[in-house]
Amino acid sequence: MNYLRTIQNLPKKAWFSYLTIVLLQLKLVWRMWDYKDLTSGDTSAYFMDAYSWFSKGLINVVWSPLYTAFYGSLFNFTQDVYLVTIIHRLIIIFASTIMILALMRQLLPKELAWLIAAWWTILPINFNTLYEVHLFSVIPVLLASLLIIYKQNSWTRGSAIAILFASSFLVRNELFIATLLLSVICLFWELWEIKNILKNDKQTSYYIYLINYGLPLLIAASVILFFYTHSYVKFPEIFAVSKPKHTLNICQVYAFGYQQRHSEWTKSPWTECYSLMEQTFGMPLPSLLEAVRANPQAMIEHFLWNISLALNGIQVSLFNATSGNINPDYVPVKLNASFVAIPTMVCGLILITGIFLIFKERQYWWKYWLEKRALGWLLLMSTAAVAFFVVIPTQRPRPSYLFSLTILLMAAIGMSIVVIARHCPQLNRLSILMIPAILILLTLTPNYYVPSERRLLDFYQRFMPFQNIMAQSDTLFLAREFPNELCSYIRKSAICQPLFYSNIFDKLPLNKPLEILLDEKKVKLFYIDEPLLAQLELDPLAKPFLNKTNSLGWKLIAMQDGGNSKWMLFQKL
Repeated sequence: MNYLRTIQNLPKKAWFSYLTIVLLQLKLVWRMWDYKDLTSGDTSAYFMDAYSWFSKGLINVVWSPLYTAFYGSLFNFTQDVYLVTIIHRLIIIFASTIMILALMRQLLPKELAWLIAAWWTILPINFNTLYEVHLFSVIPVLLASLLIIYKQNSWTRGSAIAILFASSFLVRNELFIATLLLSVICLFWELWEIKNILKNDKQTSYYIYLINYGLPLLIAASVILFFYTHSYVKFPEIFAVSKPKHTLNICQVYAFGYQQRHSEWTKSPWTECYSLMEQTFGMPLPSLLEAVRANPQAMIEHFLWNISLALNGIQVSLFNATSGNINPDYVPVKLNASFVAIPTMVCGLILITGIFLIFKERQYWWKYWLEKRALGWLLLMSTAAVAFFVVIPTQRPRPSYLFSLTILLMAAIGMSIVVIARHCPQLNRLSILMIPAILILLTLTPNYYVPSERRLLDFYQRFMPFQNIMAQSDTLFLAREFPNELCSYIRKSAICQPLFYSNIFDKLPLNKPLEILLDEKKVKLFYIDEPLLAQLELDPLAKPFLNKTNSLGWKLIAMQDGGNSKWMLFQKL
C-alpha cells in the first residue's frame, strides 16, 4: 500500500516532474539537428548581429541585443553556423519548457501543473516556432513571474519590474507597457501593505522601499548601458535606425491583412507593400500614428480585421489548429479544423465557470490559494494585456506573438479546474491516473521531426566554398530564393547586396542579351537553377552567355548536372 502511495505521489516530486517533462520535450525535438532546415527570414538578419557580437564585441542595441548576444556567444564553442543555430533553438526550447513547469508548480497543484506544462510542451507552435527570437522573448517574463512569486517582499517585486524594464529595451519594446502596468500594481500593493503595517502600530522604514526598488532598477539600467556602450549604433543615429524597424513592420502587417481582405491585390506584402501604403496613406513608410492620422478609416478596418481573427489565433496557440477559415499567422496553419471547436468550447466553459466560482467564493480562494500568488497572476495579466490589447489589433493574432497570453490562458484553465474540483470531489480521484498518463505521453508521443528537404541548408553548403567571393564588397548576388539569407549566413554582413530573379527576369524571353542585363544591375555572382536554365537554354539572347561566358566577361565556377538538381554558378571577371 505504501509502495502504491509512493508511486502515486511521484508527480508531486520536483525531480520526477522536471525529468519527465524534459524527456517529453526531448522526444518531440529528437533529431531536429538532422531534419530541420537552417532558419530563414528574421533569424538570418539577427545572425549578422550575433556574429558581430562574437567577432567584434559589437551589437545593434535596436534589434533585441540580449537575444543576439546569447546567439553570438555560442560561436565560442563552435564555428558551425547550422550547429550554433540549432543549439541556440534547443536551449531556448528547453529553458522555456522548464520555466513553464516551474511557474505552473507555483500557480497550481503539482500534478495539475505537470499536465498544463505538458500541454505547452507538445504544441509544435511552441518548439517549432518560425523564429527563435519570439520564444526567447517569453523567458524574461517567466523569470520575472517566478521571482515575484518566490517571496512576497518589495525586493522581489522591484526585481521583477527591473527584469521587465531591461527586457523592454533589450528584447521586446512592447514589454515597456507591461512594465508600467506592473509598476502601478506594485505601487498599490506597497500602499496596501504600508496601511496594514501602520494599522498594527508597527514602524516601517521608507528607505527600504527606495533600496528594494531602486537598486534592481539601477542594475537593469547598468545592463542596458552595457549593451549600449557595445552597440555600433548610438545617438543620434539610433533614432534613424529605429524608425525603419517600426515603419517597415507597419507596411508589411497592413499589406498582409489588406491582401487577406482584398484578394485582387496580388503583390508581395513583404517586398512590395510601399505602393499600397503610398496609395492608402500618402507615404510609403508611415509610422502607426502617421497612418492613423492620414487615413483613420483604413487603420480602423485594419484593427478590426485583426481583432476578428483573435479567436483563430488563440485556437492555434492552444490547439495548433483553428476551426476558422482565415489564417491568423503568416505561415500556413491548419484551417477549418472542426475538431478544435469542441476543446475550445470546453476550455471556455471551464474558464467561465472557474472565474465565476472564484468571484463567488473570493474570500475563501484569496486566503486559501491566491494571496501568496496574486502578484504572479497580475504580472501574467499585465504581459497578456499587452498581447491582447496592443499586439493583436496593431499586428495580428499570430501565435508566436501571443506566448504571454497563451501561458496565462493555460494557467487560468488549470486554476479553474482546481476551483471546479472543490465542488466535484470525484475529479480529485483522477489523480491516480497521473502516472499512467505520463507514461502514455512519453511512450506514444511521436517525434515531430521527420526526414524532409532542407533547402536553405543545401544552398548554404553549396555556396560556402565561395565565401571569399561573396565577401568582396562589390559582389552583388543573384538567385531565385534565399539570397538575403545566404548573404547573412555566408558573408555575415549587412553590406551584401542580394537580388531576386524577379528583379531581372520579370519577363521572359529576354529583351536584350543576358550579359547586358546582368551588367546593368551590376551583378557579380549569378546562380542559375534548373527551371531558369531550362528557360534560358531556349532563349536566343541567353545562349551566347551559357556557351561563351569567358569571352563575355563571365566564368563558370561551379555546376551540378545530375542527381537531384541541376544548377550553374557564374562569376563576373
